[in-house]
Amino acid sequence: MVLMFPGQPSRLAALCLSAWCASSLSLAQSLPEITVTGARSAQARAETLADITVIDRDTLSRAGQDALPQLLAREHGVEIAGNGGIHNSTGVFIRGANSNQTLVLIDGQRIGSATSGGASLDAIPLGSIERVEILRGPASSLYGADAIGGVINVVTRQGEAGPARLTATIGAGSDETVRTQLGVSGGQEGWQYAFSGNYGRSRGFSVIANRGSSQFNPDRDGYAERGASARVGYQWQPGQSLQASYLSSRVNSEYDGSKTGYDRTRQRVSALNLASLNQLTPWWHSRVRVGETLDDSTTYSLYPSQIRTQQRQYSWQNDLTLAAQQQLSVALERLEETVSSSGFSGQAPTERNTDSLTAVYRGQFAAHHLQANLRHDHSSAYGDKTTGGLTYGYDLNPHWRASLSASTGFRAPTFNELYYPGYGQTQIRPETSRNLEASLRYQEGGSQAGLTVYRNRVHDLIVSQNPCSTPGYRYSCANNVSRAVLEGVSLGLGQQWADTRVRADLDWQNPHDANTGKRLARRASRLAKFSVSQQWAGWDLGAEWQLSNRRYDNVTNTNPLGGYGLVNLTASHALNRDWQLQARWNNIGNKQYEQAKDYATAGSSVFVSLVYQP
Repeated sequence: MVLMFPGQPSRLAALCLSAWCASSLSLAQSLPEITVTGARSAQARAETLADITVIDRDTLSRAGQDALPQLLAREHGVEIAGNGGIHNSTGVFIRGANSNQTLVLIDGQRIGSATSGGASLDAIPLGSIERVEILRGPASSLYGADAIGGVINVVTRQGEAGPARLTATIGAGSDETVRTQLGVSGGQEGWQYAFSGNYGRSRGFSVIANRGSSQFNPDRDGYAERGASARVGYQWQPGQSLQASYLSSRVNSEYDGSKTGYDRTRQRVSALNLASLNQLTPWWHSRVRVGETLDDSTTYSLYPSQIRTQQRQYSWQNDLTLAAQQQLSVALERLEETVSSSGFSGQAPTERNTDSLTAVYRGQFAAHHLQANLRHDHSSAYGDKTTGGLTYGYDLNPHWRASLSASTGFRAPTFNELYYPGYGQTQIRPETSRNLEASLRYQEGGSQAGLTVYRNRVHDLIVSQNPCSTPGYRYSCANNVSRAVLEGVSLGLGQQWADTRVRADLDWQNPHDANTGKRLARRASRLAKFSVSQQWAGWDLGAEWQLSNRRYDNVTNTNPLGGYGLVNLTASHALNRDWQLQARWNNIGNKQYEQAKDYATAGSSVFVSLVYQP
């Protein structure tokens, strides 16, 4: 858990407040205490009122055999449900919300499937990521559709001024898993750059655990992954710069779709971002950005399919300093979505456009902190939606801060829910949500604590209604027939001594169908996550313990999934100034458990890496 506390920002942090650090090549490294997702512009963590966690570069470099969803699952309020290995279909639930109710960004640009909903998080290569910011709670008033549960913002690797610097990693482990990464970064005479490439493969394991399943196939289901990223920027005079970034990743993963077939899925994710950052006056910073993202998935099996979403995004954001400790950000945006799907008929629409206007005000008045967000979206598919958010924080003393927040959110219907033959309905309305939360946070020296209580009510929930109440549908259809309540309490504790770090996160949650009272599928009511690290004799040793109680695989709560506890161990040792040895041992007790009915999960696995980082 990242905890935010009272205090004044440093001079450098104050300068950064007028820029979007996700588009900067150097600020994230020189100012590690800066976050950007909570207000669409850079903030010192001491000023941030939202519930935000940052997964930093050091944590990413120690991921070993894991993909991004596994790292997210170690943070408070986050669960995952995977259909087998790390590159098979994986759902990510923030505060109990559905996967398609969490917005995913790469460098501030939307990415995901507009047909099925959700994003291919596992396909984003860790070697190309600088940090990941997790914002919990509705954020549609900042980013528009789909941010009911929260926002995951992936910031790609960034360069810094200086001579060219080479980094490399090679590792191997259980299931014949191999991963490599090579990068170079640097900058001079106004230029900054960072390039990275990665490759990996694994034999994996059979993703179906139930031998009685009609899809069970005893063969191993492995994967191959490769990706690259590049970021280049040029500051042609102080306060004026041009920047470009690109990320591309391809993953071929096998799965069990039949008893004898060779079933596999090819995923491709890419993101292109061009930006001009201009300090027009001492109080006015402008950012013009053009971007394009792609989420493409093709399945090769007895029932082949292809779904593809391309999103072009244009934005102009102006960050204005109104007075000391008061900022206003105003953004105009346009989103153009184009989809293709093998399941669509020729008459189904394949495009929709959304125009948006966003305003964010932030003010600090002695011990009082205020943030107000307002956004209006106009979509060619579902009409107009206006969302808002208001957060007030009060510094009880130099170590304690209390805050109260109210916000609204919405999720846009997917193309499948609107147009899929025999299932979609064009009159489907967006899901809407209203959230209230209160928090209390503390820090003094190496001691940290945070308590958050929230209640998020979701209306017009889109579900598969079977039988369909609309005449003309033979079987099920998408319909606005449900309501959900996402409520819970998060408690985080942390302590750091000279060579020891301890962290504990506890979540009590009740994500349930408001009509039936049944818990939402694949979500626990209690989660606990503990970690400890200790430096000893030149080694950095760590242990992680994740616990989840019983969940249900269906909405009627008749198919239980047993609770589980996982213990992971980590170790790293500096061989010399430039070389480091890292090791990760996941699930040391070889716990057999399910995140989705009949699907296997990884058993005990070890991964060892050699890292070159001068």
